[in-house]
Amino acid sequence: MRTSLAAGLAASLFALAAPAWAQDFTARLPIGCTPGKDCWAFQYPDVDPGPNRQDYACGKLAYDGHDGTDIGLASLAEIERGVPVFAAAPGTVKGVRDGMQDALVSEIGKEAVKDRECGNGVLIEHGDGWQTQYCHMRKGSLAVRSGQQIEAGAKLGEVGLSGSTDFPHLEFIVRKDGKTVDPFRGDQGGPDCGIGKKPVWDTMARKALAYGPAPYHIGAAARPPKYADVQKGAFESDTLPGAAEAVVLWAEFNGLAPGDILHMTLTGPDGKVMATKDQPMDAAKVRQFLYIGKKRTLEWQKGEYTGVASVERKNGLGAGKRELRYSFTVE
Repeated sequence: MRTSLAAGLAASLFALAAPAWAQDFTARLPIGCTPGKDCWAFQYPDVDPGPNRQDYACGKLAYDGHDGTDIGLASLAEIERGVPVFAAAPGTVKGVRDGMQDALVSEIGKEAVKDRECGNGVLIEHGDGWQTQYCHMRKGSLAVRSGQQIEAGAKLGEVGLSGSTDFPHLEFIVRKDGKTVDPFRGDQGGPDCGIGKKPVWDTMARKALAYGPAPYHIGAAARPPKYADVQKGAFESDTLPGAAEAVVLWAEFNGLAPGDILHMTLTGPDGKVMATKDQPMDAAKVRQFLYIGKKRTLEWQKGEYTGVASVERKNGLGAGKRELRYSFTVE
């Protein structure tokens, strides 16, 4: 999303000389989690110069004007574990903002964050025209100050929900000479689709943030769940009561493209399949929520139930099948 921390702080902050080490700029992963396991790349910078949207892989995982890489957590409840945000490269802190509340912008309204869409964040100068920005950080977590010189990997704060956002994530933005640079493509261009000639991300970050769809959040519920409740962590228990009105398996998927096939299966303690579903995607979607299940007719069989959520892509970047398994107990 378009952010305004840089513009909002520029008038009160000073320019800094370019240090020699900034000539060959690379960025490490700026978040303390494992992509594909407990955090996921959700959206990328929009590289289309017009009114349409396109990510670096010629997909649609961006929206018009989006200038950052969004690395998100599974749910709002994950904020509480304190996922750290790190400096992607050495530099000098040009600006810091803290004190904005962690809240869903859909609930507080966009006017509440007008001209502060980045939320709590940090702006770092790396010299030679390079700059990185870190947005939507947790209130009260900022650990650096303006003017401070820092090394790569220095803790800046924690992932939060401040600014213009409806899911907990770090938005990481790279600029060169004031212009946004997609860290997957770099500032020297490259093929029409795919990694650029000289990407900003280092090798480890590129591998960690590999492009492709995935199921990323899975759980069980005793009734058909509302997505808003799933986002807020209402169904995180691994145990359902024997008198539950239903046994439901739910899952969230990200990074989807037309032709991707979503699959879910719910199996009971006796090994019999209780519910299954296949859903082909007919459009690109950053996130998709699905659930399957069965309403109670008799008492539920006690024991361990198993759920599987998978997504398969036949062709193109990110092709393959990715699966997420989950077990829960009915008492």
